[in-house]
Amino acid sequence: MNIPEPQIDAKLIDEMAKGYQAAQVLFTAVDYDIFTLLEQPKTAKVVSEEIGTDFELTNKFLNALVALKLLSETDGKYANTTLAGTYLVKDSPFYQGNLINMYGQSYNEWPKLGLALKGEPQKPGEMKNTFDKAFILSMAEANMRGPLHRLVKKIRDIPEFKTAKKLLDLGGGHGLHAIAFAQLNPNLKAVVFDLPPVVEVTKEFISQYEMEERVKVMAGDFDKDDFGNGYDVIFVSHSIFYHTKETIHEPLDKIYEALNEGGILISNHWMHDDGKNSSTLALWDLWLSTLGHPHNVYPAKDFVDLLKEKRFSDVRMLNISTSEDPSTIVIAKKEVQ
Repeated sequence: MNIPEPQIDAKLIDEMAKGYQAAQVLFTAVDYDIFTLLEQPKTAKVVSEEIGTDFELTNKFLNALVALKLLSETDGKYANTTLAGTYLVKDSPFYQGNLINMYGQSYNEWPKLGLALKGEPQKPGEMKNTFDKAFILSMAEANMRGPLHRLVKKIRDIPEFKTAKKLLDLGGGHGLHAIAFAQLNPNLKAVVFDLPPVVEVTKEFISQYEMEERVKVMAGDFDKDDFGNGYDVIFVSHSIFYHTKETIHEPLDKIYEALNEGGILISNHWMHDDGKNSSTLALWDLWLSTLGHPHNVYPAKDFVDLLKEKRFSDVRMLNISTSEDPSTIVIAKKEVQ
């Protein structure tokens, strides 16, 4: 036969091209809250009646969720798999619904990639809902599926953290990091600094974990406002250190001045060196660029050099990266004069 035969399987390309289909099934299921509905097994007929949809199409929809391993089916009744029960039921501590909805909203932006490649990205002002409650909840959900726990296990053994009395979670959003740090160190008091509408959501998490006495909030814009001083630890996660090379200097200077002598900065950010083969990092970087959002992802060496330039010393790195979360912890000390 003279017809050429491929020497490599096209499965990966096929999965990429068809990924939109599975994503739409998931987005729709979360929108209808199917998984909370199926905490107890139900037939397709019952499900269609409860959500007010066509029975025949609902039956096929549920079968698609079975094929995607989010539901199981026994004797005509559908039930959550362990995966869905853990992450897609609303009262689960690991619920991912807000994060999935955020991914769904980004589908409206990706078709603009072609225009962006021609030099027509969106204006930064067109980014919507960046700091609304749903966004903050989605960031909390992203942390609760593993990144928060990996980070905390590393930081609890840092000598300076063990003796710290006052910590600032700068741009702390939901405040889960500050809450976890205060739980680990009984002598620690923490402050979460973020924009006024954000800290209103932070207060809800602080109340949920009954940490009102030891975790407080401070409202402001870290690019413009003072965030206090006298801190033994300043923790920054996925915020300031994506600033461009032109805008990162001022916040770093402010952080240095706000630390006590001997205090430490702890940065938790994605970096190119450890995440250079990460599709998560590459796609996120491309997405922000498509939106026209000014940002920079630093190689670890460049970031370390920048910290040293800003008078920090004893710079250490802890790798906690996974394929889904290419994070690197960088610790830098303000020396005793």
